[in-house]
Amino acid sequence: MRPEPVRRRTGRPHGDDGTVLVLTLGLAALLLVLVGVVVDVSVTVLAKRSVASAADGAAISAAQALDYDVFYASGLAGGVPLSSEGVAERVATYEVLAAREQPGLRLYGSVEGGGTAVVTGTRAVALPFTGWLGDGTVEVTAQARARAPLAQPEPG
Repeated sequence: MRPEPVRRRTGRPHGDDGTVLVLTLGLAALLLVLVGVVVDVSVTVLAKRSVASAADGAAISAAQALDYDVFYASGLAGGVPLSSEGVAERVATYEVLAAREQPGLRLYGSVEGGGTAVVTGTRAVALPFTGWLGDGTVEVTAQARARAPLAQPEPG
């Protein structure tokens, strides 16, 4: 009996067809998800910074809303007294101007301790990538405080 000749395999082994394609598609999907997360986080961070900037500007403006009745009655002994109505008016004016650049921006102002203007800003931000998964909005909030500077006159 003659031994059978050894057959050499030529080509790929059976059963491994398409594994590189599946791996490539999986990695591409993972990369796409990571890019989407980075873009959504970036949009959220930039929106938070813009709301904080608007709240800072509104607080600085509101810190100049002098309460004339308190000022005439007691002077500047305890600092610059702020008017609640004046603060609300200045914040509302600032909100109208800032909302041109930031649609949906809401600013709320109040007086804390008689001399500190506190402004809270909120804005709903649409997320570009996760929006198609469902509710793709997130609300960002920022708060700012400001006091009017009070400097004693230098003796002359």
